[in-house]
Amino acid sequence: MRVPYAVLEQAVAAHFRGLGLSEEHAHSMAVVLLEAELEGNSGHGLSRIPQYTAQLQAGGLNPRPTLRLEQPRPALQVLKADGAPGPVAGLYAVEALLPLARRQGAAALAVQGAGHAGALSAYVGRLARSGLVGLAFANTPPAIAPGPVLGTNPIALGAPAEPYPVVVDTSVSVVARGKIIAAAKRGESIPLGWAVDRGGQPTTNPQAALEGSLVPIGGGKGYALAVLVEVLAGVLAGGVLSPELPLPWTSPEAAAKPGLLLVGLEPSVFPGYAARMTRLVEALEAAGGRIPGWRRVASREKALREGVPVGEGLLEELARLGLHLKGGKA
Repeated sequence: MRVPYAVLEQAVAAHFRGLGLSEEHAHSMAVVLLEAELEGNSGHGLSRIPQYTAQLQAGGLNPRPTLRLEQPRPALQVLKADGAPGPVAGLYAVEALLPLARRQGAAALAVQGAGHAGALSAYVGRLARSGLVGLAFANTPPAIAPGPVLGTNPIALGAPAEPYPVVVDTSVSVVARGKIIAAAKRGESIPLGWAVDRGGQPTTNPQAALEGSLVPIGGGKGYALAVLVEVLAGVLAGGVLSPELPLPWTSPEAAAKPGLLLVGLEPSVFPGYAARMTRLVEALEAAGGRIPGWRRVASREKALREGVPVGEGLLEELARLGLHLKGGKA
């Protein structure tokens, strides 16, 4: 079923207001979740609502956080998030980082004590659309082999370009765990090569994958990237390591509060940025390469025109939470 965006936004925001969030924070939740859904990233979209709901109801996340911004150095801020849901803290962090990065030329903001932030593209994309080159790093609960010890540890870039920003958002595993969670909910198998079971054997069973480990991209290179992100987002910014974070589907009262590091760079500090970016885009297109982030734009525009596709299984799960959606024309 396709649901008009306006219907979804109103319903999702109302759901989170009902869980105790303020009008502003409930809107932040709806915007970030639905942006992922619009862009075809359903693993970070509506399917995350049950997780956030359970965590808010059990006290793992704080519906009324006091966000406290500290500035230990001229170009460095630390957001003490007080258990806020990740999208709430993430959008707040973007708005705080923008003027600082413009003023300093380069700035960083570390988010501590917030829940799962969702798709990092939501944050670097906003930085890019506001004229900055943005970077984001987040550590996550243990997921990838070996162990697992390290999380899928996503890394993202947003860079101003014409006609659309370049947006890269990728985990260091072959696939984000959200897609495996979504497959498990739909009762579908996953492709071979995504994950291994507890015994280290390749599996197409999503539940076995969740109990085992995900495969890092490029083997040892993906593992090394996971370490890189862990140092930046966990050791440095978040003050918490991946193996110290609870798994998202267990203990909602102890919701994972991973580290998130945002970096903003003012491209005007680097003369010739726009011309070089244009040449890069043209070279990639001439070679037949896809420009990261541009497919998201097409997906978003289609969903806004035709409505957001929502599967029956997810509709039923959301209805059990009291979130009833109806289809119709967009």
